[in-house]
Amino acid sequence: MRGLVLSGGGARGLAHIGVLEVLEAQGFEAEVVAGTSMGAVVGALYASGKRPGEILEIARSTPWLRLLDLVPRPGLISQRALREFLARHLPPRFEHLKRRLVVTAVDLEAGRLAYFTEGDLPGAVLASAAYPGLVAPVQYQGRTYVDGGVLDNLPVDAARFMQARYVLAVDVTPEMELFGVPRSSIGQIRRAIDIMQSHLTAARRSLYPPEAYIRPDLPGVGLEQFGRLEEIVDAGRRAAAGHRLVRGV
Repeated sequence: MRGLVLSGGGARGLAHIGVLEVLEAQGFEAEVVAGTSMGAVVGALYASGKRPGEILEIARSTPWLRLLDLVPRPGLISQRALREFLARHLPPRFEHLKRRLVVTAVDLEAGRLAYFTEGDLPGAVLASAAYPGLVAPVQYQGRTYVDGGVLDNLPVDAARFMQARYVLAVDVTPEMELFGVPRSSIGQIRRAIDIMQSHLTAARRSLYPPEAYIRPDLPGVGLEQFGRLEEIVDAGRRAAAGHRLVRGV
């Protein structure tokens, strides 16, 4: 069984669309999709049966930055706007998907990773994308969750949990570039999370190595730079091109 793993990374995760275009052209079909954060968003769209071109049109027509909305509660992104976006483009339940999907989130109270594979699909994806400091924690199935990337930004282990034998992982975790210390407190928090994710992702990749690994080259592309959509998607295409992929496992 073939698995496709899509990491989190905010706007950087739009590179997954370019990778999916190349996979489709090469005839690679994933039976299991595992995603975190933006990888959960793109992965859920793909698992619903949408082709890469359709996902790209959704990305092009979505005013991503208008989803940014200062609200009188913790977090900078309106949960309501994000939930409406997800409900508009996704089936209501996992059971309605064309491909098997698992998305990850972190239980804020228990401090452990959770896999979601059934039930309310938009709610699960919203929980997976609740980036600390930007999106308020999400109430889902009676628990409080934040972004799965806090513990597992490249969920190869989740794909293995779904019995995937051959795993192709696409990693858009921010690089550790030397930008100095951000001046704003929110910038410092995000920088700290980037450092944590980079080291933790490398460690988990060693523990759960995929059979194929693609890392788009996205130097200087920040989590919020959705205006660079075409450049980001093209980076995904370039990274995937030339990879020899296993079609039947």
